[in-house]
Amino acid sequence: MEEKYVKAAQEILACMGGKDNIASAAHCATRLRLVLKDESLIDMDALEHVELVKGNFNNGGQFQIILGTGIVNNVYAEFIKMANITEMTKEELKKQAAKKMNPLQKLLKTLADVFVPILPALVASGLLMGINNILTAQGMFVEGQSLVEAFPKIKDFADMVNLFSNAGFTFLPVLIGFSAAKIFGGTPILGAVIGAIMIHPDLMNGYGYGQALLDGTVPYWDIFGLSVAKVGYQGTVLPVIASAFCLSFVEKKLRKIVPAMLDNIVTPLLSVLIAGAMTFLFIGPVMRGVGDAMTNAVMWLFFDLGSVGGLIYGVTYPLLVITGMHHSLVTAETQILANIGTLGGSPTFAVVAAANCAQGAAALAVMFRTKNDPKMKSLASASGISSLLGITEPAIFGVNLKLRYPFYGALIGGGIGAAYATLVKVLSVSQGPCGVIGVICIRPDCMLQFMVSIAIAMVSAFAATMVLGGLLGKKEKTVAENRNVEPASTENPAKNIPTETEAQVEKVIFAPIQGNVILRENIPDETFASGVLGDGVGIEPEIGEVVAPFDGEISSVTDTRHAIGLTGPGGMELLIHVGVDTVKMNGDGFAVFVSEGDKVKAGQKLMTFDISRIKTAGYSTTSAILLTNSDDYSCCNVVKTGKSKHMEKLITVE
Repeated sequence: MEEKYVKAAQEILACMGGKDNIASAAHCATRLRLVLKDESLIDMDALEHVELVKGNFNNGGQFQIILGTGIVNNVYAEFIKMANITEMTKEELKKQAAKKMNPLQKLLKTLADVFVPILPALVASGLLMGINNILTAQGMFVEGQSLVEAFPKIKDFADMVNLFSNAGFTFLPVLIGFSAAKIFGGTPILGAVIGAIMIHPDLMNGYGYGQALLDGTVPYWDIFGLSVAKVGYQGTVLPVIASAFCLSFVEKKLRKIVPAMLDNIVTPLLSVLIAGAMTFLFIGPVMRGVGDAMTNAVMWLFFDLGSVGGLIYGVTYPLLVITGMHHSLVTAETQILANIGTLGGSPTFAVVAAANCAQGAAALAVMFRTKNDPKMKSLASASGISSLLGITEPAIFGVNLKLRYPFYGALIGGGIGAAYATLVKVLSVSQGPCGVIGVICIRPDCMLQFMVSIAIAMVSAFAATMVLGGLLGKKEKTVAENRNVEPASTENPAKNIPTETEAQVEKVIFAPIQGNVILRENIPDETFASGVLGDGVGIEPEIGEVVAPFDGEISSVTDTRHAIGLTGPGGMELLIHVGVDTVKMNGDGFAVFVSEGDKVKAGQKLMTFDISRIKTAGYSTTSAILLTNSDDYSCCNVVKTGKSKHMEKLITVE
């Protein structure tokens, strides 16, 4: 084992509080994942100075250290020996991490797990709703008229967009039922059936339930002497999740006692019948009340406390991002938007957008302040722009938290921008990217004030970061030296000129996957997009086959078969990571034809994967092709984007 891996393992173990503080450990293609007994013992300053460490974050009870492909497996092998622990799979580690959570953390994590897979559908519906708002808003482009009224020929197109935009929210219980049943260990399609039952057209529409109660016109079933309200659950979230839990619980119990020959008939029948009955008898009415209380709490925070409530929410949101619990807020947001007809819109979107843009502005301030650390300067600029588009993790974990003072500056700016947005009552009509481009999701009469609140957040965060940098930014001055970064110098230019042998080695990366090539910044994963694991591209695959992008050697193959590392000409170290979060599929749908240490030729088949299975599981198929040691080279040029076949030239390295 190379000395650098041994040294890194020793240093990381010391930073984690020693072997007595390690509960368990595992790794994926790029990250060392640890469950610690006491996270207060982590020495963050020392960890940031470990040579091979590219970043870290804490999520779901796991402390994750970003090392990169070909490195993480070697460091992990030494780490578990030094810590005297046994090797663990990622699923076993998740179970260990879950044990550390209190009941509230477990509940929030469950809500987040349910909603994360369906977020793309909600975002698509939200953006379509934003387009519909632009087409139908009075006076936005034509005085006294909407675009549809001014140009009647686009009316049918606007109607079609409106239908598309409503579909995701109209059938939201079906999507939630599918996702929740999968999380709870039941059959997802049965969860979808429960969701469909809850919005069946034969039921009274849930939106009219309140008025029907006042009028005394609620329809009822007479079930063996019990009066059961014949009312649907449109616009609700928690009742569907609870019903899916009930379904999954019943299904798992039945599978243990029903004979195998009857399982496929009896188990689905009884599961749906029992869960459906429980939904209308008990679960639905109770959880409808809980959901209404949650919505009322958010409304109280914004409409009763006003700008103070907005400030509290704006400052709290980035803190939730650190823990990964911010996804659970989608529950309240979705319930509010599902009742937009009566509430007029959601106040939370603008507040979150202000908080996100403040993180981006703080990172950009770091870019302007940084002089002698090209790596930090590059990361700050890329992650800052990413935050303005609504993806804040690269800025928070890669820059702002690492230097601390930018995070404080971002909290100040985000709080001020959020307070203003709440003061002037900026409301959104849909979900979408919580950044500058999120203006399309804002009610037309609030769009101008939304942009003002974003500008206030950015200017305040930028100014606060610059001031705090002068007062608290001593750490920044030595970060380059501590990382052993060598500043650019012309003192001995000859040492950077490649030898004749090196110059003869062509450093070219060809397309290992056929599909649509996108820029690295557009990969839908914060770690990949930020460049912390290296420069490169993303590919949206058309064919589920990976080939070798050059002559080289296999440096790593993940246990879950979704990622491969290669070493190529001139020392290039490449990561091919198929899909986003596909580690959770545990190898289902993947087949690998090489092993670590194998020599491969350009164009040789390395792996196959099932595109449809990845999509069905709810994950993005976008694959990352990253040069993990790109910092070792002066330039990594992307020479091809758009449609690409196998073995077309993608990247040249200088």
